[in-house]
Amino acid sequence: MAMPSPDPPLTAVMAVIRRQAPALIGFSLLANLLLLASAIYMLQIYDRVLSSSSLDTLVWLTVMALAAIAIYGLLEQARRLILGRIGAWLESELSGAVIRRAMAARLAGTGVEAGLKDVADLRGFIAGDGILAFLDAPWTPIFIAFIWLAHPALGGLATIGALVLFLGALANDLLTRAQQQTATASLRRSQLTAQQYVDGAETLSPLGMTGTILAQWQEQQRRISSEQRRLAEMTAAILNASRAVRLGLQVMILGLGAYYVLQGQLTSGGMIAASIILSRALAPIERSIGAWRRMVDARAARRNLARLFEALPPEAESVRLPRPSGRLVVQNLHYAAPRSGDPILRNLSFDIEPGRTCAIIGPSGSGKSTLCRLLVGAWKPSHGHVRLDGAEIFAWDPEDLGQYLGYLPQQVELFPGTVAENIARLGPVDSAKVIAAARLAGVHEMILRLPAGYETDVGQQGGRISLGQRQRLGLARALFGDPSLIVLDEPNSNLDSEGDQALIRALAHLKQQGRTVVIVTHQAAALQTADKILMLAEGAVAAFGDRDTVLATIASGRRRTVAASAVAAGPAELTPVVRPTLVSSE
Repeated sequence: MAMPSPDPPLTAVMAVIRRQAPALIGFSLLANLLLLASAIYMLQIYDRVLSSSSLDTLVWLTVMALAAIAIYGLLEQARRLILGRIGAWLESELSGAVIRRAMAARLAGTGVEAGLKDVADLRGFIAGDGILAFLDAPWTPIFIAFIWLAHPALGGLATIGALVLFLGALANDLLTRAQQQTATASLRRSQLTAQQYVDGAETLSPLGMTGTILAQWQEQQRRISSEQRRLAEMTAAILNASRAVRLGLQVMILGLGAYYVLQGQLTSGGMIAASIILSRALAPIERSIGAWRRMVDARAARRNLARLFEALPPEAESVRLPRPSGRLVVQNLHYAAPRSGDPILRNLSFDIEPGRTCAIIGPSGSGKSTLCRLLVGAWKPSHGHVRLDGAEIFAWDPEDLGQYLGYLPQQVELFPGTVAENIARLGPVDSAKVIAAARLAGVHEMILRLPAGYETDVGQQGGRISLGQRQRLGLARALFGDPSLIVLDEPNSNLDSEGDQALIRALAHLKQQGRTVVIVTHQAAALQTADKILMLAEGAVAAFGDRDTVLATIASGRRRTVAASAVAAGPAELTPVVRPTLVSSE
């Protein structure tokens, strides 16, 4: 029986971070109280030292003030260390989980846009100065209370000033929050678009599309930059107004304090101390206005990550199933496009015995590649079942199932690393298994001809690898580890004659070894290795059965179609008929 899944990583990580709040609040309380040391020092200097001319009092007051400032520095350093380490820990804990969830969300077609940029935004807010302003802001009433103790009129002025600055911060939020979130999302999409253009440079440049797409992108970027500039100018205007208000308040409190000094209701030390404390009281509110943009970004990142983790159910710990024999059963399989809901596959049912080879044929757009993705668990069916040895393909742990599956998609991606690492699926390189897979795929000699052999870098920044070479290396990766089920989607679409022969030999060897193979192909030579043929048409099963029976049925149907067309055309319009290829490429 499967154990219940643990809490989603985001929930668990945020719970751990919240447990650090008491320590941060305690340090913030002590640090802000120690900020009063300079005000108290000034108060004592004016009211005690200068009036008594006591040098001893001056010395001890100075020593105590310096000690308080030193302790404040240590507490401030402790706060920053805690927040910095929390931010680093959050990034370390969430990055892997976010990548995994983002990949799963893309495969599931949920449309959730979240990634490492959100983790970076969250970390930047937690580890930066912005959060310190919000930690210090709650202690503003304590500072104002000290001003009230000096004189109620000064306390009232400080209260009014704090409310004005708070309203400024609130106005900044109300005026910029929605626009800032929209601008941030637009900027992210623009950056992704730019990266897609860079990745597609080999297509865009020869077709003369670079100038057009850059003009369109720059126009979009100008609109985004204009909106961001407007928001930044609005925030800057509110921040500058708040700073002017704070400086004006300090002047006003000095003036009002001087008035009460002249009236004998306040000492000169109290006047100076009230001015210093007011500056400390209003500083967090002013800093929070400047940090508001980071807080908005962090809040949006938090929502994006929450949607990412909520979009898919948490992965449950499952019982490790034994190595499958390769029996594949498809029952009432339906699949619809995630966003449009248009049906792609409809009511597919068939089964393949272990050790058999099934070829999938059909015209373009019939759903062959979609079926391959469903068979290996890359996509989840809308309805129906895909079972491997009786177990639902999604009941397997992906990491566990991967060692029993071989998959070669139409678009072969080689990842940053060496040839050996790519064949070994970026896991530990077992030389014997890597070479065995390469020999089975018929690429061992080809690899040896590469500049560094198996150590040749074939990643994004590696040497130029042709499409045919990529496809053959992808075949070796699919065969690595002697999988039980191998799914090959157009494995010979980019191969030359040597590659075709190597593929046929590999298929024959897999049949001898009793491996189950599903291959999408339109090449007659590859069909000769098939035991069964599944023909798709418009997302449904048009024919399924033994190879010779299905091929005979297809040939008979085509002869009847050609004859009917000839009769309808009449003797004068008869033309030689060239037999079309058996199956078209998807």
